[in-house]
Amino acid sequence: MIKQYLQQPYPLYEKRWNIIVAISLFISFFMLFFQPFGLSAFESNYRLYFEIGYGVVTFLVLLIDLFAFPLLFKKTFKFQQWTVLKQIIWQVWILVSIGIVNFLYSSFFLSFSNNLKAFLYFQFYTLVVGIMPVVVVTVINQNRLLAENLKIANEYNNDFTAKTDNAPDNEKVCLVAENSKDRLDVNSSDLIYITSTGNYIQAFYQKENELKSIVLRNTLKQTEDQLKENHSMIKCHRAFLVNKNKIVRVKGNSQGLRLVLEGTDEEIPVSRNLSKSLMDIINA
Repeated sequence: MIKQYLQQPYPLYEKRWNIIVAISLFISFFMLFFQPFGLSAFESNYRLYFEIGYGVVTFLVLLIDLFAFPLLFKKTFKFQQWTVLKQIIWQVWILVSIGIVNFLYSSFFLSFSNNLKAFLYFQFYTLVVGIMPVVVVTVINQNRLLAENLKIANEYNNDFTAKTDNAPDNEKVCLVAENSKDRLDVNSSDLIYITSTGNYIQAFYQKENELKSIVLRNTLKQTEDQLKENHSMIKCHRAFLVNKNKIVRVKGNSQGLRLVLEGTDEEIPVSRNLSKSLMDIINA
């Protein structure tokens, strides 16, 4: 039961700036009011700034943990593969890294008789203070998001009726690459979805009852412009366009809403900021 729960999806990168600011302010106020690690014995005219400095140091550490690490280790930080367990492990690492840097910061201004003992004390204290809130907040947040998204998905599925566009099934869609040579000509009814990575798109379509794909050098914005006369293709995510007539069901988990499409096993993510307008279009 616990193992299955830990493998549940969890949203990655949720409200990173809120997390950074909240934790940094918490550390600053915690140091000011509770005076741990022998701070009460520290005498200096700049003591207030020194204690606030813990929050500044924490802010910088969190910038690295929440922004730099995901860029450096893209294979590890994949949104679709992020789970409750990975979130907890990552949060524990964040606590450890905060403890390490705050120890180094303290060592620069304070003298410790035993650096190893002080380091272990810093780490122990940081983990004891932070581990329970990390686990509790992660579990509560996962359950809340799961319940919200399942409710939304069920509401859409209850109201959802497959609709066809007014355009005839044999309407042609033409996607042309930037070089004006590579292109895809396909019936609108056969185009399933388009995904984008940087300056390239990959279009998935059906041909003779088989799923095919083609990669073209094009941005998603350029592709949207080429499809502006085709009302079947709609944007559901910053990296995805889908054929609304291929949507058969909406699913929900703690990461958000996902679209189940006819002709592919791939579930397409829906951006939170696009979910309302997307579902209005689907059920219009």
